[in-house]
Amino acid sequence: MNDTNQKIEKILLTSAHVLLEKGMKDGDAFRFMIPSGKGGWEGITWRTYLGNTARVALFLNRLGIGTGKKTAIFAKTIVEWAYAGVAIQACRAVLVPIYHTSTPGQARYILNHSDSEVLFTEVDLLPAVLQIWEEIPNVKKVVLMDLEDEEKLLRLLKEYTPLNAPNVLRKIISMKEICMTGDALTRDELREFESLITEIKEDDISAILYTSGATGDPKGVMLSNWNFFINTSDWIEVLGSLIPQKKVDLMWLPASHIFGWGEIGLGNIFGFVTYLTNPKDVLGQMAEVRPTVFMSVPLYWEKLYEEAKAFSKKREEQLQRLITLTGGHLRFCLSGGAGLKKEVKEFFYDAGLLIIEGYGLTECSPTLTMNRKDDFDFDTVGKPFPTVTLKLASDGEILAKGPNIFKGYYKDPVRTAQAFDEDGWFRTGDIGEWTERGFLKVKGRKKEIIVTSGGKNISPSPIESRFKDDPYIEQAVLYGDEKEYLVALITLKEDAVRAYAGAEGLSYNSYEELIRHPAVYSLIKRSVDRANLDLAPFERIRRFHIHPRVLSTEDGFLTPSMKLRRIKVYEVFKNTLEGLYDDPA
Repeated sequence: MNDTNQKIEKILLTSAHVLLEKGMKDGDAFRFMIPSGKGGWEGITWRTYLGNTARVALFLNRLGIGTGKKTAIFAKTIVEWAYAGVAIQACRAVLVPIYHTSTPGQARYILNHSDSEVLFTEVDLLPAVLQIWEEIPNVKKVVLMDLEDEEKLLRLLKEYTPLNAPNVLRKIISMKEICMTGDALTRDELREFESLITEIKEDDISAILYTSGATGDPKGVMLSNWNFFINTSDWIEVLGSLIPQKKVDLMWLPASHIFGWGEIGLGNIFGFVTYLTNPKDVLGQMAEVRPTVFMSVPLYWEKLYEEAKAFSKKREEQLQRLITLTGGHLRFCLSGGAGLKKEVKEFFYDAGLLIIEGYGLTECSPTLTMNRKDDFDFDTVGKPFPTVTLKLASDGEILAKGPNIFKGYYKDPVRTAQAFDEDGWFRTGDIGEWTERGFLKVKGRKKEIIVTSGGKNISPSPIESRFKDDPYIEQAVLYGDEKEYLVALITLKEDAVRAYAGAEGLSYNSYEELIRHPAVYSLIKRSVDRANLDLAPFERIRRFHIHPRVLSTEDGFLTPSMKLRRIKVYEVFKNTLEGLYDDPA
C-alpha cells in the first residue's frame, strides 16, 4: 500500500503548459479533425488550437476572470469546447461544465450555485439560456462558440426576449470575434499567454464538476490542478505503454463529463489526432476513420459486439466482422462509466483487442483502479493506481485515500463531511471485494442494495446487466426492498418487438397494445426465465411490468452520463411496482 501522506515530487504540468509547447513545436500538425459542411473532415492544427485558446484566455483575463473565478461551458463536444476549457485553466479560473442535455432549470441551478460569471454556449442551446436569462444575474458575458450567422442570433433574440433584446445583445459575444485576428499569435499575445500560465498553482481549483445524484440537488465536486495531474501521471504510468505509435482517436464522449474531458487531456499529452463526432454517428464512422484509440461507455462496445455476433454463426467470421466494423486499426480500447459484461471483453480479446476497464468516481479525478496490459482479470476492475490506497469497511464499502481525492463539495460542508469517515477515508458508496490476486470487484452501490423481507442483501446491478445482450429487452430495473421476492420494471427494444410481431403475424393497433399482447408477454417471460436460471432463489425476478417508453435522461430517469436514477424510477413507478405484489406469485 502507498504512503498517501508522502509528498510526490513531480513538476506540475497542465493542458495549458502542454498546449503551449506543442503549439510552438508541432504547429503545422493536426490536433483535431472536425466535420465539414461537405460531409468530410476539416483539420485543426496545433497552431490554431494554441492561437484560439490563448486569445480566449486573454479575453477572459481582460474581463477580470482570474484566480477562483467560475466560468461555465454549456455545449456539445465541439472543438471550441477544447479552446474554452484550456483557456479557463490558463487564466487560473475554474471550469464549470454543464451537460448539453441539461434542462434550463438544471443549467440555472449550476450557473447560480457555482457563481459562474461567464458562460460559453452554442447557438442551438441559446434558447435554453434565454429562458433563464433573468434568473442568472451573476453571468456577465455569454460567448457563443459556434456563431456564424448574425441574422440567426437576432431572430432568436426577438423570439425569446422581444422587449429586452438590445440589453441581452450587449452581453453576447462570439468566439469568432474573440479569435478573429488569425492563427499565429503576435509576440505580445504569446508573451502575455506565457505569463498567465506561469502563475498556475498546484492547489488552484481547476474545475467544479456537478455530479447527478439519484436524489436532491447535484453536488459540485471541486478538483485541483494537482488532483488532475497526479491521476493523469498514474494513468500514464499504468497505461501509457499501450498507446500506439499512430494515434488516431475517434471521440464522441461529452467533454462535460470527466471521462470526455480526460480524453481531450490525454490527447493533448500524447499528441492524438482526434476526430470529433457525436453519439449518433460514431459507430458508423469507425470503418471510415479507422481509429487506433477508442474510449467509450459499455453501450457502444456492446453494440459492436452484438452486430458482429449477428453477422454469422461462425466464431471466426464474427471476429473478422468486429475488426471490419472498428476499421481494422484499433489498438487501444478503454471502457468506463459502468461495468462491461465479461463476455464482451472476452469476445474482443479473441479478436486481438484488449478492452481495458477500471473504476473510479468524479471525486477521485476520476480513477482509482485499472486493469493492466499484462495483469488483468475480466471479472474485476483491476488493481489500485500507484498513488491510490484502498481498503474495505466492515460492511464492504470501498474506502479511498490519495492525492487524487477531491477537495470537497462546493459550498456544501455538510455533504463534504459526510463523504469521509473519521480517519479521512473517502466513502465511495460502492460495495467491493478483493480477489486472491489483489484485484478489486465492485458488487454494487451501497445505497442501492435491496434487502428483502427475508434479510437477503441483493445488489440489483449485476442481475439487471444480464439483460444487456437480450434482443428484445432494453432496460430492466429491479424492485423489492423489504419484500418477499423481486419484481422488475422492463422496457423493450421497439423495433425488435415490432419485427417479432410481424414475423409471428400478431395484429395490433398501437405499440402500447402490442406490449400487452400475450405472445409478447411470453417472449419477455422467456428472457426473464433465462436470466433467472443460475441465480439463487431469492435473487430471481418473479414478476415484471412492461413499460412502453425507454427510460431516458429527458424524463429524468437517467443521469447525463446514462446512469440509472433508481430512486426516481421507484418514486414514479411505485404504484405499478407495488401492484405486482397484489396477488400471490
